[in-house]
Amino acid sequence: MLIWIENAGIAALWSAAAVRAPQAVRHREQRPLWFAVVMIAVAMSMHLEPVTAVLARIVPGAHWVDLTTHLFSIVDAAAVLWFIHGAAGRHRRTHLLFGTAVAVMAALVLLDVLGPAHARNQIAPSRSTASVPDAYWWVFFAFHLTADTLCGFVCWSYGRHGTPRLLRYGLRLFGTGILLASVLWSLKLVYLYTRSPVFAPLFSPVTGVEAVFMALGVALPVFARIRTHLQYRRSYRGLELLWQDLTTHTPDVVLRPANRIGAAAVPLQLRLYRRVIEIRDAMIVLRNYIPPATLESIRQSVGRQALPEHLVEAHITASWLTAALRNKHDGLKPHAQTANLTGPTDRDADESSARSLTHEIDRLLLVASAYHATTTAPQPAGK
Repeated sequence: MLIWIENAGIAALWSAAAVRAPQAVRHREQRPLWFAVVMIAVAMSMHLEPVTAVLARIVPGAHWVDLTTHLFSIVDAAAVLWFIHGAAGRHRRTHLLFGTAVAVMAALVLLDVLGPAHARNQIAPSRSTASVPDAYWWVFFAFHLTADTLCGFVCWSYGRHGTPRLLRYGLRLFGTGILLASVLWSLKLVYLYTRSPVFAPLFSPVTGVEAVFMALGVALPVFARIRTHLQYRRSYRGLELLWQDLTTHTPDVVLRPANRIGAAAVPLQLRLYRRVIEIRDAMIVLRNYIPPATLESIRQSVGRQALPEHLVEAHITASWLTAALRNKHDGLKPHAQTANLTGPTDRDADESSARSLTHEIDRLLLVASAYHATTTAPQPAGK
């Protein structure tokens, strides 16, 4: 049986709701999405055997459990459609949407009450078995098929034109999951019409795959934040040796926290930004310990090396930093340096501060790598 696919998909959807919960708590604009995801997860979970067993103890009779589940799923579909239209900047038509949902729910209750006596609200394998009338299922499936198809197309439409990449991919994944739900309702309509046993085994795996796609779409920003955090951590560690050596000789550039607890409370991005600023400030101090003749000699020496073009400036910077540290340690007096040896200034930077910081980090990582290679290279005999 492929029931494990459905269980895994619903578990993934609950996990996505859990990881997005902190954002929903902090940011009001994130709450509708989180609420919609929780509603979808609850609606799917209500069809699982352990959940229906618990509901059977609360609700008198399996028939009422089925009806309650179906009515809740109508509210769920309407809420998701309402949210998706609002998130895409489209007119929500709140009264029309929820008025239709209420009318569908009333129709389901009426058809259930007027139908023959039945133990469950399930599609009977044979039309001779007492159950709710087929009109009940046509109304139920038609509403879901319409709502989910609209949601899916809105997600894909909004995720196509001028949308930020992360949001675009998230909407497409979520929209794909919603469209898979439309496939599920279409299969159920075909099963209702034919009563063929071929279709019933497909319901569970399609539900699972649908849930996985929606979970990925919802959790995509979390994955992006994790990736960014790991990149910041690698960059922070990659600058460690260069930062230590430079700030050891220029301790005044270090902005020290009041205590260790305060240092630990500083977000990693801010610590990385501070490290970049302190390295640049140290470079500004140390450039005064490089005579123009020494700098020109370094440029000529690096130019004779067979280095890729994008690494040349990093090796020049690493070399003059090494020489400047040595000169400062030897007691050489500083002299004002007019050459710009620290890279682009704030006015040269990109208008986006995040992009500018990323560019500066990448540049300094190349310098740090070249500096590490310079400081660990074996020295010629007699030096």
